[in-house]
Amino acid sequence: MLAPKSPQADAAPGAATQPDGRPPSRVLPVHSEHLDDRQFATTLARGLELLRCFTHQKPVLGNKDLAERCGLPPSTVTRLAYTLVSLGYLAEAESYGKYRLGPAVLSLGYPLLASFGVRRIAKPLMIELAAEIGGAVSLGIRDRLDIVYIEVARADNRSVHTVDTGTVHTIAGTAIGRAYLAACDTQTQQSIINQIRVKAPDQWQRWGKAVQRNLKNYPQHGVCTSLGEVYPDVQAVATPLGRLREGQLAAINCAFVGIPIDEQWLIKSVAPKLLALARRLA
Repeated sequence: MLAPKSPQADAAPGAATQPDGRPPSRVLPVHSEHLDDRQFATTLARGLELLRCFTHQKPVLGNKDLAERCGLPPSTVTRLAYTLVSLGYLAEAESYGKYRLGPAVLSLGYPLLASFGVRRIAKPLMIELAAEIGGAVSLGIRDRLDIVYIEVARADNRSVHTVDTGTVHTIAGTAIGRAYLAACDTQTQQSIINQIRVKAPDQWQRWGKAVQRNLKNYPQHGVCTSLGEVYPDVQAVATPLGRLREGQLAAINCAFVGIPIDEQWLIKSVAPKLLALARRLA
């Protein structure tokens, strides 16, 4: 006869008993704000976090990889992965026990992209600016502590740091993320910064001073910059775009690869062109 399952059996590895003696929370640390929210569906949240583990750099992951990235027991990951494969959100990779994102993820995301009418208006103007400056122009919105690009135009497709629709970068480490922060009201801005401090302390330690410097200088120039901070050969300048018709706050940037880092050039030569484009799209 099987022994009764311990209430701690499905908790995250290494989770400790809570101060009041209750079993460890089933809520992942990334969802800590929902710790006492009884309406929060932890199983659904875990499944979605599993999907977020897959990236352009790591398109194929196994159960062990997913367990480490999510902080979940292998048995839980196995059940979640089986369910996601059954629904088409994951597909089995060539290697046994490994997965890649399935077609259902793409089907789910396309209606959202199609709903952003600004993309159709912005694309030809972004292509024109990208050709003029010899760089990439990207339009992005916030996804938790990241910026996700919803439209991209590139002057050169040979860049080693390829960006495309769906590319995700940190808010703290990028010009476009800092421009997004600059456009937020004071309360929202501070809330996002506090979340970065708590949930991604390594990011704040690495880029916090640059974030604060950009926010301080934003009123003077109307733009934010990043200077080889994510990739040493990439620099960018960005400005807020305001709220899209769909309600999301957006920002737009110009990025360059493989040329000498020069903040003054970004501000004095590139920024005016970017600001002119932003005014046309506002």
